[in-house]
Amino acid sequence: MTSTRPQMDAVVQLWLQSANEPERAAVDAIIADAAPRHAAWLASESTVIANTLHQPAPGARTEGFSQIVFLGLPPRLSWDAWRDAWQRQHSAVAVDTQSNFEYVQNLIVRPLSYDAPAYVAMVEECFPAAALADEAVYFDAAGDAARLAENQRLMMESCARFIDFDRIDCIPTSQFDIRPFAR
Repeated sequence: MTSTRPQMDAVVQLWLQSANEPERAAVDAIIADAAPRHAAWLASESTVIANTLHQPAPGARTEGFSQIVFLGLPPRLSWDAWRDAWQRQHSAVAVDTQSNFEYVQNLIVRPLSYDAPAYVAMVEECFPAAALADEAVYFDAAGDAARLAENQRLMMESCARFIDFDRIDCIPTSQFDIRPFAR
C-alpha cells in the first residue's frame, strides 16, 4: 500500500539529544549528502512489543523482515479519536492477530523538514521471514484456516476504524541496528 510518490527508498531512525535545528545540523547534512530527497519528523516512541526473540546484533540484519507503515490522519476523525482508536483499541488486536515479534508505535509530534508529508504516525513491526510470503504465518494462524480468516477479519475491522487507506505507506524492508553506543 503506497500513497507517496515517489515511494521511499529507505527509512532511518535516529535518537538525538535535541531535535532543534542547530543541534541536529551535522546529522541533517550527512543525510542530505546521502539522500538529496528526504523528509524528517520528530516522533514519540512507544514500544508495544520489544524484540526479545531475535535480538539485533549491531550492524547485522535483524531476523525476518521489517514492515514500516506511515499513517495519515483520516479526514473523518479528530486527532484524539484517531489516536484513541490506534493506541488504545487497535494495539491489542495487532498483537493478538499477527506473528510480529516487534511492534513499535511512533506518534509524529511535528515535521522537521519543510516538505515532510503530513503523517501522524509511523509503525515498525518485525515478522518471521516466512510471513513475507505466507499470510497464515503473517496472521499467526499457520495450519489453521478458520483462525486465519478470523484474524484477518479482526485486523481489517480494527484498521478500518483509524486508517485512511488513501493516505498510507506500507514498506516491507530489512532492519539493521547500527549504534555507536548503547541506549
